[in-house]
Amino acid sequence: MNLKEALELSVKEEASAVERYKKLASQVEDPETRLMLEQIAKEEAGHLKQLKERLKAIKLLG
Repeated sequence: MNLKEALELSVKEEASAVERYKKLASQVEDPETRLMLEQIAKEEAGHLKQLKERLKAIKLLG
């Protein structure tokens, strides 16, 4: 596996994580738990953005 493939896989995994936490947040009744899951989803979205930027950068270089 090369760097591009690793980043592509990571992008997919982070996107899945964002959706998973959003879904969990929508299913819980406890407001504190919902807030925590929503915050985690936002953190994962930040990771996703960073990975996409890195992937774009290596595509431009390659």
